[in-house]
Amino acid sequence: MINEARGPWWEHLDMGFTRFLAAALTGDVRSEILSDSFPAASHDFRPSADFV
Repeated sequence: MINEARGPWWEHLDMGFTRFLAAALTGDVRSEILSDSFPAASHDFRPSADFV
């Protein structure tokens, strides 16, 4: 489920979060709620210890 931040709109995708995130980052799935600029052209992982 993806929720519109300031509204009542919910989008249901039949997958868990990890699968959704992987699919969204590779462009295999798109959300009508998330920004058109998601995902960014490049993305990387930074362990929380790097910025906490």
